[in-house]
Amino acid sequence: MLTVTKPGTKGAGIVLLAMQNPFGLLNLPLLHALIDAGNRYFVRQTYQRGLHPFDEIQKAAFLFTHYRDLPSAQMHYNFLHHDAHRFLYDSRNPVHYSRLEIAARQVPAYPVYTPLLEKPWEPSEKMAVSIRRYIATHLNWHVPREEIVKAGLFTEFGELFVNLKYKSQEAKIPLADIEKS
Repeated sequence: MLTVTKPGTKGAGIVLLAMQNPFGLLNLPLLHALIDAGNRYFVRQTYQRGLHPFDEIQKAAFLFTHYRDLPSAQMHYNFLHHDAHRFLYDSRNPVHYSRLEIAARQVPAYPVYTPLLEKPWEPSEKMAVSIRRYIATHLNWHVPREEIVKAGLFTEFGELFVNLKYKSQEAKIPLADIEKS
């Protein structure tokens, strides 16, 4: 959590919930590499984690998820029925390909992210505390302090999840739920 106070004022300030954004920006070389690797379809969706609250230029952020096969892409697209900005691109369609390249050039008001991690995910100390707190309050696991709970990050239809493993127990938890705890 981040507290911001306007200079020269008194009071508690504005409290913002800091959301973790492990994804990198899409760029032309990456787009071309994904297409060359057989990823023909791309699903666009609104990506709240990509928003920067103090950026006056930014209007929205998007996540472009790549797929090799149409059924998987359509399943993701259909899951986003509530997202007014969802779109299913076919990179073999010249109009779609052109729009994908425009997005990969990063128009300043509309950053576009890819679900590829820039580096292997490791929970920060703060995130590790949140994970332990979540386990203590929401899961019926009894984990001694000296024991390790394995945590891995993955996406499903563009939403970030943490996969928690402790001995024979396993849980898939939305990252947003852990951040709230």
